[in-house]
Amino acid sequence: MNGRFARGRGGPRWMLPAALALALTASLLAGCVPAARQAAPARARQSGKTAVTKPTHAITRLGPADPGRELDITIVLAGQAPGQLDQTLAAINNPASPEYHHYLTPDQYTQRFGAPPAAVAQVARTLQAAGLSITQSSSDGLLLRARGTVARIDALFGVTIANFRSSDGTAFYAATSAPRLPTALRGVVAGVLGLDNQRVMVPRQHARQAQAGGQEGFTPADLASAYDLSALHQGGLDGSGQTIALAEIDTFKQADIDTYDAAYNITADPVQTQDVDGGAGTPGDVSETTLDIEVIHAIAPKAHIIAYEGAATLQGFVDLFNQAVSAHNAQVLSISLGVCEQLILHPDQAPSDVQGFFDEPGPGYFAALDTVFKQADAQGMSILASSGDTGAYDCSHIDPSDHTVSTTSPASSPYITAVGGTALFLNDDGTYSHESGWEDPLEGAGGGGGLSAYYHRPTWQTGPGTSSQYSNGMREVPDVSANADALTGYAIYDSSSAGQDNGCDPTSNGPDGCWTVIGGTSAAAPLWASITLLGDQAAQQKKLPPLGFLNPALYRVGGAAASPGPYHDVTTGGNLLYPATNGYDLSTGWGTPDGRILIPELLAPPTANTQSGG
Repeated sequence: MNGRFARGRGGPRWMLPAALALALTASLLAGCVPAARQAAPARARQSGKTAVTKPTHAITRLGPADPGRELDITIVLAGQAPGQLDQTLAAINNPASPEYHHYLTPDQYTQRFGAPPAAVAQVARTLQAAGLSITQSSSDGLLLRARGTVARIDALFGVTIANFRSSDGTAFYAATSAPRLPTALRGVVAGVLGLDNQRVMVPRQHARQAQAGGQEGFTPADLASAYDLSALHQGGLDGSGQTIALAEIDTFKQADIDTYDAAYNITADPVQTQDVDGGAGTPGDVSETTLDIEVIHAIAPKAHIIAYEGAATLQGFVDLFNQAVSAHNAQVLSISLGVCEQLILHPDQAPSDVQGFFDEPGPGYFAALDTVFKQADAQGMSILASSGDTGAYDCSHIDPSDHTVSTTSPASSPYITAVGGTALFLNDDGTYSHESGWEDPLEGAGGGGGLSAYYHRPTWQTGPGTSSQYSNGMREVPDVSANADALTGYAIYDSSSAGQDNGCDPTSNGPDGCWTVIGGTSAAAPLWASITLLGDQAAQQKKLPPLGFLNPALYRVGGAAASPGPYHDVTTGGNLLYPATNGYDLSTGWGTPDGRILIPELLAPPTANTQSGG
């Protein structure tokens, strides 16, 4: 029988994470995330064109927050010369431009596109006059962190911060309306974060299977064979001299990483951690960080890894990205977090009992993220993000009854690379057999993909398949894909609480040890990020700049691909709505990587008449 898949105790299975009760104020000036599910049914409402039954979210308002409680907030400032920045990014990514891959240093970026010093001073004076203290400022001045009491923050932004309790017993505070900027901050400030501390960001849900018989799932050797990386490894490409940053909201156990490395004879340095806004919690239901690190070790074992660990709040989300980018010490950033784009844009689609938390969402949220992502692109950093694990219906990631067609943010951003999911099958001898678009209708699972409701289609998004019956002029997701199906998952060692709940024994490396098979685009994103690191190492050896923003080149080589090409073109399966087809499609993007062919093509000098703007 051709093909391989991992099978756990009692046969293959998918385990959805526990329901996450979310309620969030519009703490970013126009930007919020929706609430998650409970079991009790509620009235039917209109969601897009489909009437669905929404679950009830038992969120209890407990009363006003202690006026003397001190909170940390983040002020997002508007940068200077936004039009010029867009032109600069287009030139950096256009092979026909003399500025092609001439990246900016952080100092150059700050000078040209950071917040004007006068604006930073104006914001600081306004905050201090209101009784807040400035505790931190980003190097480009685009983010100011301040501390003040609830009473003073309420007065400054015209809000009431109250205490709440979600149905699972979690206590949090949140403003009950969108903040109003005082006159002195209008036109200078783009957003305010930190008016709530509700956990809203979760890893893209991934399948896991308890093991029977030790290490099942794809091994580093399997992945190298499947994605044609063996020749690269044999040629010395192993991530040496490269650094990858991870945006994480949980922690990991170095002992788990060491166990994984020992099993596959991997020699790697300990992972560096960097706390952001006080750091993350402890490994919980699934340690996303463990998954990311072990996948990277499988592909680029000599790469230096910095895990930026922060809070799962909206404020923590932006601060994580900003710190990873502004530090300018990594060539690649891998993200396996996200939130349904439609529920950011349309608060009326949130459950009726929490709609009041979603005043004027959308533009401010996306503007804050884009500020960080544009800086990364200008400085030559590659960012890759998972596209989601519920197919074309990302809102069902937090509410299975919500069948709104939606992509996920930040994967929908045109300034980063969205990584979708496939089901990978190998031949009996371990060589590549085929892949299908990942979709499991019974579980509502599949690779995220579709059309953004916010971002227009960028100029570089061209090539066979990018103009289809589904195209509507908006950004198309994903860009590329890799294995993500639970039944063809990755062998991972993880002794987090979920692993132990499934019967794993952290004291044993045998059949009862904590070897787990994990799928999901949470694994596909770090796999692609690791291959990008190999490309950056090859570029360094050739004295070339790093690959930087990948998408213009990914679409260029995809559109000009001969046979064999740089991608495995996935033409079967789909993602619960969009089918996988020849060329680009909304299920798997261009397909999955053939690293031996892809990396040289990404490094090859483009023809002089090639147009590939940002």
